[in-house]
Amino acid sequence: MSLRRLYGLCAVLVLLAGVVLCRTYWVGQQTAYAASAGGQSVQTLALPRARGDFYDRTGRRLTGLSPQYYALCLPGDAGYTALFPYVPYAEQSLLYERRNLASPFLIQVDRDLTAQGITTCTVPQHFGGSTAAHLLGYLDSEGRGVSGLEKAYDDLLTASGDARIVTCFMTAQGRLLTDTSPLVAVETPGTGHGVRLTLDADLQRACEGLATLYLPRGCIVVMDTATGEVLASVSMPSFDPQNVAASIAANDTSLLNRPLRAFSAGSVFKVVLAAAAYESGLDWYTHDCTGEVEVAGQTYRCALGRAHGVVNLRGALEQSCNTYFIELGRLLGAQRIRKMAETLGFGTATQLAPGLQGASGTLPDAAALENPGELATFSFGQGALTVAPLQITAMMNTVANGGVYRTPAFVQGIVDANGTLTGQTRAADTRTVFDAATARVLRSMLASVVSEGIGSEAQPKTGTAGGKTGTAQTGQYDENGEELLNYWFSGFYPADDPRYTITVLQDGILKPETSSAAIFAKVTEILAVWENS
Repeated sequence: MSLRRLYGLCAVLVLLAGVVLCRTYWVGQQTAYAASAGGQSVQTLALPRARGDFYDRTGRRLTGLSPQYYALCLPGDAGYTALFPYVPYAEQSLLYERRNLASPFLIQVDRDLTAQGITTCTVPQHFGGSTAAHLLGYLDSEGRGVSGLEKAYDDLLTASGDARIVTCFMTAQGRLLTDTSPLVAVETPGTGHGVRLTLDADLQRACEGLATLYLPRGCIVVMDTATGEVLASVSMPSFDPQNVAASIAANDTSLLNRPLRAFSAGSVFKVVLAAAAYESGLDWYTHDCTGEVEVAGQTYRCALGRAHGVVNLRGALEQSCNTYFIELGRLLGAQRIRKMAETLGFGTATQLAPGLQGASGTLPDAAALENPGELATFSFGQGALTVAPLQITAMMNTVANGGVYRTPAFVQGIVDANGTLTGQTRAADTRTVFDAATARVLRSMLASVVSEGIGSEAQPKTGTAGGKTGTAQTGQYDENGEELLNYWFSGFYPADDPRYTITVLQDGILKPETSSAAIFAKVTEILAVWENS
């Protein structure tokens, strides 16, 4: 190569480098230019940050299912006129008030207006419905979690989405600078993390639909017997997480998450005494029920004062004989009953997530149960005793699961931006409460409650089930002076090889139109379809 050609090539390279440097300098100086030249300015607007989502056990989203659109409104009547037809009613006054401002702003619209030449950004709408509303919880006006799992995982969910900004280069007259366009950029990258739950979306929604038809006030809990994972958790009445103010104004208790609240137990608690009797070698006990029994000057009666005659433990469970369990409680003594109850999870809060736990309920202490009357009412699930539906489900699940207690779980773990589980939140907490032989006999007895006894309405259309009814006094009365009651049914399905444990509670009502046992049977129908779907 000649020296002249070499010099020419170097000159071209220098010229090209100069062009690149000048272009880079020009781009980098646009912000400074816009801010300084003739009153021009740079306007930066923050988009709402997408919140992390909840997923069901199969990875399907429970939140973030629908988009929200935010349009850039430039000052002047033209922007106002163009956007007004697409702005939700609640935002129209804001659009009107800000139409003559010298600064651009973002406003929510009902569709993507990009094709009409209007800068539009999409942000996932966190709540698109009310699936598992009580378990998930709701947000405050700042978009932070204040109840349920939204509160428990607030920091993680808040950091999930990218923090994005829209930058506009504006003239002094409030117009976009010539040859510039709004720039959308990520200011702080999000983690993409979300939370995977144990719920199944299809089963959850089916149980919510069932509750809407038959359960105006109460709850349904469905648990996987083998794992202790909650597959469905329904509380009624429901609420709209996007309109919490309406529930507060209605004062209708719709914000209560009933599976985690404590209620009077009634006869479902008799399962605890039955287990204690077998573990203590008192399963032989037989009682002649006359319909009532006197303890410390107080008369206690079976339902409707019905005399059951001579009953053993199986017959007492089948007929829910109060007097039998009062006498059995005397034989067992408070200490053995309390120990069994404690081992089955009563009196202890169930930890579900960081800062979220189920109610511990009230387990009368030993000193209180020295009073014969207190022990008598405790023995058939009344008095000071209160329990959470989740605790009752875990108790019944122990019977169904061969005597092994599993702490109820609602959360499988944290997922990354691809929806991949990054690890379990905790190891499953299990303990053996009673041996498999005891569990097998108890299952047989509870199956008789459905096939031969007071729980016949729980009989599934296909297959078998076992369980226990319960009716509990609440000490609350309606305007006519009639006491409101809690109606329970907790059991397992199928009876011979339990795969699911189900609890239904109707709380604080006079008399249900559809019994809790009948609702239990309808849940088994849903499960039969769900298994085969």
